[in-house]
Amino acid sequence: MTKDKIIAQVDQSFGILQRPRMFIRGTCSCDECMEHEETMQSFALPHLPLDKLGSPSWDPLCFASDNAFAYLIPGLVRLVLNHTENYVSQFLFNLDSPDRIAVLSKRQRLTLLHTLDYLFMNETEALDNNMVIDDFVRVRDKLEQTA
Repeated sequence: MTKDKIIAQVDQSFGILQRPRMFIRGTCSCDECMEHEETMQSFALPHLPLDKLGSPSWDPLCFASDNAFAYLIPGLVRLVLNHTENYVSQFLFNLDSPDRIAVLSKRQRLTLLHTLDYLFMNETEALDNNMVIDDFVRVRDKLEQTA
């Protein structure tokens, strides 16, 4: 499958989701959470900024609700496909959640499996360089078990 076909499949599977009114989980209103909310509110799909999402120490997606995360997946897939070396670790980290996977439809989980398969077939060097093969296999297995 080509990168363009993956993106088209992601857009079809996830494009039906409504933009959430609030992105963070809503359990806190501290300055950090509100800053993450403001950051995510500024996102315009389908393109998400690597400079706002590429830092493991300051990642607003850690605070995103499961539904907000699902809504952002079309942008996140584009980000990981276009910047695999710089974003694959964060992509897998944020996807490695049973609660996040549980809110996805079977079609959406299958779409993410295709995305991971594409990365494995075409971005092996980036996976190796980021030392995320174990993470990759774990996330893929979770998706496959529920797809």
